[in-house]
Amino acid sequence: MASTNAVRKLIQNSAVVKRGAEYARQEIFGHVPQLNLPGTGYKNAKKSFTGPYLEKYYPVSINKYARQVHKGWETEQEEYRRVKLTQRRRKGKGPPKKGAGARSKKK
Repeated sequence: MASTNAVRKLIQNSAVVKRGAEYARQEIFGHVPQLNLPGTGYKNAKKSFTGPYLEKYYPVSINKYARQVHKGWETEQEEYRRVKLTQRRRKGKGPPKKGAGARSKKK
């Protein structure tokens, strides 16, 4: 009984037996040997592409094509900025003329 346990422990700890088991596993299941090297990239290659989902979530803007067809095309945000800027200019709070900023007055 004691000799059977000793043989079993010897077989379990034997590097040759472990190597043989690794080779058998590779042959049977088609596994790639695991070396202490950089990854094979198989995990990333297996993933599905995200491009179609991103395209659905972020549709292409029509602004580029609308500007080609309709002259003076503005988005709501651009129109809001333009109106706001004209209001600020009327109040005298718009941007200064070119070369007339606060930095030029320091000299």
